[in-house]
Amino acid sequence: MTRPIIDPRFMDEMANYFPSLCTIQKDVGTVDDHGMPIEDWQDVAGHVDIPCAHGPSKGTEVKRPDQTYVVSNYTLSLEGYYPLITEKMRSVVTGPNSGTYEILLAQSSSHGVTTRVLTRKVT
Repeated sequence: MTRPIIDPRFMDEMANYFPSLCTIQKDVGTVDDHGMPIEDWQDVAGHVDIPCAHGPSKGTEVKRPDQTYVVSNYTLSLEGYYPLITEKMRSVVTGPNSGTYEILLAQSSSHGVTTRVLTRKVT
């Protein structure tokens, strides 16, 4: 019998480490009568009210696929493995440091237990 490297009971003991909740949203917008995009953010199924910890980072520089550089000013730690999160999504955090954050980079832990997201505060 194979046992996981991280015992699931460990995450239960860390409940206080994740004092906030995060919802991941994607833009399913359309275009207006003039062909201009209209943002319409909707919750991603299975990515609602995820326990998280969110706080200021040291201003990590992130290179985007279009070769532009942006500065991450917050790091979001999600309790769980969420490999489908992309830079085209955003996070809405409630609790400490609540607000809306643009996702710059998402990284899953090597053990598939947590997800780290570099973000920039929007509102």
